[in-house]
Amino acid sequence: MLFKRWITAVVLIPVLLLIVLKGSPLAFTFLVLFLSLAGMAEYFKIISALSTDLFAKKLPNTGLSDANHCNESVSLKEQCIQNNISLQKTVPLKDKCVRAPVPLSLQVIAYIMTATIIAASHSGSCSMVLLSLACNVIVMSLFAVLKFRSDSSILDFVAAEIQGVFYIPLFLSFLVLLRNGENGSHWVLWLWIIIGVSDTGAYFVGSNFGRRALAKHVSPKKTVEGALGGLGIAAFFGLIYAFVFIDQINFSMAIVFSIATAASGQLGDLFESALKRAAGIKDSGNILPGHGGILDRIDGLIFAAPVAYLFRVFIL
Repeated sequence: MLFKRWITAVVLIPVLLLIVLKGSPLAFTFLVLFLSLAGMAEYFKIISALSTDLFAKKLPNTGLSDANHCNESVSLKEQCIQNNISLQKTVPLKDKCVRAPVPLSLQVIAYIMTATIIAASHSGSCSMVLLSLACNVIVMSLFAVLKFRSDSSILDFVAAEIQGVFYIPLFLSFLVLLRNGENGSHWVLWLWIIIGVSDTGAYFVGSNFGRRALAKHVSPKKTVEGALGGLGIAAFFGLIYAFVFIDQINFSMAIVFSIATAASGQLGDLFESALKRAAGIKDSGNILPGHGGILDRIDGLIFAAPVAYLFRVFIL
């Protein structure tokens, strides 16, 4: 596994560096678009697994027949309520009774909206980004109304789609806005390095000195000591990079920027871990040998991107 991780890193890092530092703005936008679409695909797989986990992996001990369990016109929760059955007593559910995955038509809408948001950010139009988000909510509302009669659980999927569009393409669009600004390539690389060293530092410090769990119900192996160590290491390397490559930023603000974005990255990591734990899966995908899925690699970057843009435009 470790060998695969190193091979993947050796192959991908030079390519990413080339695109970030030397690639055209359009090339970088296509990179972010690819990450966004791949991330959305993995997100929908997680949501599909999560939907089966809600009332499928642990069903109430109802005594209902398999036919009732698989009744598509009445949700499992409604059946339990109608029969005055406690939701706390659980038994396994047969595979044939799991709920349907996220509808393909809903996924297609999300992919279209993803491309629209990234294209709007490439043009530098924040108003078009906001308009795309508003249109997505309107389209999803229409989708929910049309599908509600045949499947009341569609509201869960619609809510998940709206969350996903905000979570992945919207947040990643700030990378495009950041890259297209003055000295943008170094700002993006600065952010990438901060997230990377924070993640690595937290792992090594936590492995050797970690005692207190940071969020044991979400990610039991992450510790408070590891998180603090990751922030400290991120501040150190972030300061060095800023001193060499980032103009017009003082010592204290470079440290604040490094800590704020690293902390946001750690929160993004925990959020994705919560999604996977709720769905009962280990990795978001397997597209990156030894690393898992795209979301597993960019979860911290997703949350850090808007924070970095906030600092770049409104604070620094």
